[in-house]
Amino acid sequence: ENSNRTNRQKALDNPNNKRAVALLKNLVKEEKSLSEMARILNKEGFVTAWGCQFKASQVSILLKRHNLK
Repeated sequence: ENSNRTNRQKALDNPNNKRAVALLKNLVKEEKSLSEMARILNKEGFVTAWGCQFKASQVSILLKRHNLK
């Protein structure tokens, strides 16, 4: 449980994530699909906290975590 909280805090503190969230806010306004959002994040060079490419499911988690949807 504690490591989950630590990972979550790391993700929230990650400056790259803050930029990704700002981009996601705009994409939500534009009513992009989750897979479109993932494709755009990847194209812009964003990576997950684990250094991987984004998938729709991860975009969904980010949107929920930051109350964007």
